[in-house]
Amino acid sequence: MYDDMFKKILIIEDDLSYRNPLNDYFSSRGFTISTADDGEMAMEKLLFHRPDLVILDLLLPKVHGFEVLKRIRTYPDEKIAAMPVIILSNLSSEADIKTAEELKISAYFVKSQTSFEDVFKKASEILFKGGKGPVDEVLDFRTPDKN
Repeated sequence: MYDDMFKKILIIEDDLSYRNPLNDYFSSRGFTISTADDGEMAMEKLLFHRPDLVILDLLLPKVHGFEVLKRIRTYPDEKIAAMPVIILSNLSSEADIKTAEELKISAYFVKSQTSFEDVFKKASEILFKGGKGPVDEVLDFRTPDKN
């Protein structure tokens, strides 16, 4: 259970004004965060940091998010190929969502319709098999008040 408190998330997002608050939101809730701002850097960070979960934007410079997702799903290392991926994008067409689902995503969120809390809840559900996030796990170790 101790290892569950240090789940790693890779946020792949090129927009700093969105990435930084998302990073801060997840960091403040106990996750270890690494970030990438383009599709090329995403694969490097993925292989170096080996996160437990990826939050992926689709509209990225250099390598499109769908191509990043395809590379993850076809990577020879089974752990990487099966890594949970949450799409968090401005793309909202049925075709984009269907393409993502065919590539076995864990969830698809449209940025304009989604709060960080929604993404956090889904990430916690995926990583902690019951929705408890790392903050809740820390609280489990505390001695209850005797008042």
